[in-house]
Amino acid sequence: MKKKSENYSGIYKDMIEVLGEDITFKIYENYRGQQVTFPMRLHSKNYIIEYLIKHYNGNNLKQLSRELGYTCNWLQQVINKIEVKNNVKTEE
Repeated sequence: MKKKSENYSGIYKDMIEVLGEDITFKIYENYRGQQVTFPMRLHSKNYIIEYLIKHYNGNNLKQLSRELGYTCNWLQQVINKIEVKNNVKTEE
C-alpha cells in the first residue's frame, strides 16, 4: 500500500509527512487558494520585550539571541529602549 502522503499534491504531500492528515486538512479547509508566506520570526516584538524583561540578567544576551533567533545587536537595542522607558517611568 502507498504512503498516505503520495495521495496528495505539491506542498500538501510535504505537510502530510510533517504535520499529519488531520492538521493538513484543517489548513487546507481554512487557507486553500490563498498564498501564505511564513515570516522568519515566530514571535511578536511585544513577546520579545516581555521575554527579555523576564529572562535577561545582564550576562546572557548570547544565549537569548540563540533562543529567540535574533542578533545580539538587535536584542541589545531592544534592551536599551526598555531601560530608557523604565528610567523615564521611575523619574516621574
